[in-house]
Amino acid sequence: MLRLALTYLFRRPVQLLAVLGVAVGLLALLAVLAVMNGLITMNRDSLRGPLGDLMLIPAVTQELPEWPQYRKALEDLPEVAALAPHLVSYAMFSFPGYVVDLSNTRQSDHNGIQIIGVDPEAEALVNDFAQTLAKADLMPVADIHHPFAANADVFARPKVLVSDAFATYLPTNPDGGALRMELGTLPAVLPPAGEELIPHNAVVELGGTYASSDFRNALDRVYMLRTGMQGLHYNLLGEDAADFTEILIRLQPGVDAETAKPAILAALQRAGLPPPGSSQGGSLETWQERSALVLSAIENERRVVTLVMFFIVVVAAFGLFATLSTLVREKVRDLGVLAAIGFSPLRRGCLLLLTGSVASALGCGLGWWGARNLVAHRTAIEDWVYAHFGYRLFQPDLYVVDGLPARWDSHEALVLTLCTFAVGLLFTLAPALRAALLSPVKALRYE
Repeated sequence: MLRLALTYLFRRPVQLLAVLGVAVGLLALLAVLAVMNGLITMNRDSLRGPLGDLMLIPAVTQELPEWPQYRKALEDLPEVAALAPHLVSYAMFSFPGYVVDLSNTRQSDHNGIQIIGVDPEAEALVNDFAQTLAKADLMPVADIHHPFAANADVFARPKVLVSDAFATYLPTNPDGGALRMELGTLPAVLPPAGEELIPHNAVVELGGTYASSDFRNALDRVYMLRTGMQGLHYNLLGEDAADFTEILIRLQPGVDAETAKPAILAALQRAGLPPPGSSQGGSLETWQERSALVLSAIENERRVVTLVMFFIVVVAAFGLFATLSTLVREKVRDLGVLAAIGFSPLRRGCLLLLTGSVASALGCGLGWWGARNLVAHRTAIEDWVYAHFGYRLFQPDLYVVDGLPARWDSHEALVLTLCTFAVGLLFTLAPALRAALLSPVKALRYE
């Protein structure tokens, strides 16, 4: 029966168009999903880059949280590999000589930024801070381990680090020296009603740039030393502010967040520190939970793309249905002869079903193989297209990616290939039923 099915399939080359249609449809589906997976992986890496495995925001109490107390409570936990404090503030910035009209919110010279006070050595242990400094293009720091090092001048301004993308929008200093920025933020404790609100101001110098991995926040995340004479706490927030606002935690290899969270909460309780997440506020969350909105939007987009692209496979399966239906009409007399020599309706139906199965399997195999090789050699293909046609799919000056990202998911590819094969079988059922129900007498009399 298999030999007869192969004869029916390969006797006329036009029959192979249906196979080619299934192959092209599956190739497009798998290739596009591989690119989507690559983009998703890139997005997840960029979101994870400046964060830790866990982020702890302390509960709000009458007493200001102190970093030494929290460090002592958490640093010896077996689940914790490293800790890094953050002091986060939001400020407006301008430049010396620029007039900022704060009374008009429509002024274009209003620029808001997020200033993150860090301890460089601790920061490098929990995220990609050191790598982003090392990869800076415009103004790399001299020492990535001490990026905020001041010169010998006792009156030197505090240093800040901005992203390469941010630095491209900054003006140059006409004097040739380091660019200075004027920062202004609200005080840590607002005055009582009726008293004058005096913002906290400071003048800082651009000390270098970093290559931001999280392109969404590249234009508003500015790093500054957390404490000390050159730090954010001393220069902009004052003694009424806490010396940290959140803690980044890197877990030991093999420790999952659900195991570490109870251990961290228990350690805080033993140290007499208020647990986060109660009525006093605060939180203890993973980087995925903090970025849940973005991650869920990306995952939903991937599902929608999968559904839309799978319709290409369904359309290709219509070609298989049309081809087999034509085959049944052409082979009416053959089917009548087979019935006359003892082929039961079930065997005649199985013959057509086997023919469709072979066509579907061949199309799925070619589509999977083509997509796998397309993804594996995408860089060479992209370079060839650029060399011969002058077209680059992802131009570095327009997109945040350099080259065509892709990640092949073997399990996902196998599942979709099997689904494509099942769709091919489904569209084969109608011609198979027609062959099974064909009357031998009418078939032999067919002209």
